[in-house]
Amino acid sequence: MKKFASVIIAAVTLVLCFTLSACGNKYVSHYSAMLMVKENTSNKASVSFDSFSGTLVLKLKNKSADEVFISYEATLGEGNIKVFYDFNDEKLNLFDIETDGSVDGKTETFTGNKTIYIIIESDGKCSDGSFSFVLEKSEK
Repeated sequence: MKKFASVIIAAVTLVLCFTLSACGNKYVSHYSAMLMVKENTSNKASVSFDSFSGTLVLKLKNKSADEVFISYEATLGEGNIKVFYDFNDEKLNLFDIETDGSVDGKTETFTGNKTIYIIIESDGKCSDGSFSFVLEKSEK
């Protein structure tokens, strides 16, 4: 009976390890931040912070077969940040932003019902940042 209980506990532990781990996530956030405000819905994402260091992953979801693009705006008080996006299993540079910088623009057009990852990576401590990404339908 004791051996049977040990086997059951070991099996439950293994199942929990696999279901609670980040194995299913393509990208993983790992960062330290102060005074961070983050919003992430299926069609828009934004983050503002007083200080930030690390990698933050946001997900946008094109829920239809419509053509869409991402409109973005960003400002940064101090530091260096690279922003990437991944739509078809390829991590591509979206923009770089440096001290006292600002940037706005839009991406190429995406088609298909898929998740679009936005990856924000700092190369050290950054401060006074604000990033906004909005999924918009393309005008045909």
